[in-house]
Amino acid sequence: MRVFDADRQEWVGPEQERRVAELHRRDAARQRHALRGAVTVLAVCGLAFGTWALGWKDEPGTRGWFVVLENTATDAPGPDEPDPGGTTEGPSPSSPAAPPAGYEAVQDPEGFRVAVPEGWDRGTTDAAFGFDVVHYRSPDGTRRLQVYQVEEATPDESVELYLSDAVPKPRGFEELAREDAGRDGLAAVRFEYLADSLKGEPDVGPWHVVDHRFESVDHRVYAIAGYGPDAGGREDERRLVDTALDWFCPPDTQCPAPGGG
Repeated sequence: MRVFDADRQEWVGPEQERRVAELHRRDAARQRHALRGAVTVLAVCGLAFGTWALGWKDEPGTRGWFVVLENTATDAPGPDEPDPGGTTEGPSPSSPAAPPAGYEAVQDPEGFRVAVPEGWDRGTTDAAFGFDVVHYRSPDGTRRLQVYQVEEATPDESVELYLSDAVPKPRGFEELAREDAGRDGLAAVRFEYLADSLKGEPDVGPWHVVDHRFESVDHRVYAIAGYGPDAGGREDERRLVDTALDWFCPPDTQCPAPGGG
């Protein structure tokens, strides 16, 4: 007679029954041995886990994928907190300076900070390099402040290129002055010129232009230029550029306000 061995999923004949029985006894013994081993392993793992859990419960540190940054501040009193060891008095911090009368500090959408006359309108034109060329114009259109980023490596290189024959000049162009205007270890060149007319600008007679190209604190080169009628006097454009330059802060840079504490 054939019987079905459920453990091995096969039919066996009578002559194999004794061998199957022997195999069953052998398998049963192996299973009992394996079970005892498994119980021992589980007991050891449980003991190790319990020890780790008790130690982890009171241990500060990271949790999962989060990294906890430690506060490295000391317990020293801040500038506005009393010193528990005594009372000391020092100079009060100075307030940031305000732009000159008639000017306001603005954070331009292109990312830089600058001071411009109050009430002036803002416009832009596309630039081949850096951010858009930004123009601030007086309401009557007769005065303008222009800010843009310079592609050349240095202010001197940029000015030399502009004044060369490679760059077309406005009608009636006349160079008035050129000077090294570097300060605080940063290079700068300023030049002034006259032009009979400027493309897209009203006819006001000769235009006076102050063009200041400079290395800023981010070590990039920018230009700030002031435009106005020459008939109105040349100091207005110089003051316009100087004020804008004093308050200029390049994009993605933290700069203190002039005269700030």
